[in-house]
Amino acid sequence: MENPVDINHIFDEKGIKLLKELGWHGSIVVQYHDNYDKKIFEEVKEYGEREGLKIYAGVKIKSESPKELVRYVKKFRSKVDVILVEGGILKINRQALELHDVDILSTPELNRRDSGIDHVLARLGSVHRVAIELNFKQVLIKRNLYERARLLWAFRRNIHLAKKFNMPVVISSGAENIYGIKSPYDLRSFLNTLTGDPVYSKTIMEFPYKIAEYRVYLKRDNVIRYGVEVVEEE
Repeated sequence: MENPVDINHIFDEKGIKLLKELGWHGSIVVQYHDNYDKKIFEEVKEYGEREGLKIYAGVKIKSESPKELVRYVKKFRSKVDVILVEGGILKINRQALELHDVDILSTPELNRRDSGIDHVLARLGSVHRVAIELNFKQVLIKRNLYERARLLWAFRRNIHLAKKFNMPVVISSGAENIYGIKSPYDLRSFLNTLTGDPVYSKTIMEFPYKIAEYRVYLKRDNVIRYGVEVVEEE
């Protein structure tokens, strides 16, 4: 794996150090939009610099209104590197997948009887290059075996649709403390059981880095849009 990057809620120095020790190249540190604090990101980046771990700022937007979602996405697009949207509500899933400025639709299956993604939404995600997230923490917190089996079914179905329509997929530990942190090899092994395709699992593991670096690139002062840069003559 090249440059594996985890997606989590780890803000303390001890957690950042553990991520590095376990083999992560970087971490997309996520705050919820209603608790956003730039100073927290700055502190975490300092920890990352000391440990040699690349830190990206992420914000997760929770909304029940598509119009409100669009407003929040516009508000935070220039403030953070990665924008995630918490899914589960079908109209929110669809709206998130229709926005170029959204990077990841998180937990599209949340509180649903289906997987939250169908063929139409998979096509939208492919066109707009919005990834769907497989949140490993959601598997761990399921105490009911039926609910855990249902979630694994949803993961497999969404992976099948994503692969069929070339829709991006990412996996996250979703860790909120050091006890939830997993190594990149643990998550890849879990993916292998879902996909049955080690090469595709590797692609999923490497996608968070590509998303984060793409957004960092677009924020450069000399970049007008992807592929169009202002170059000073010597």
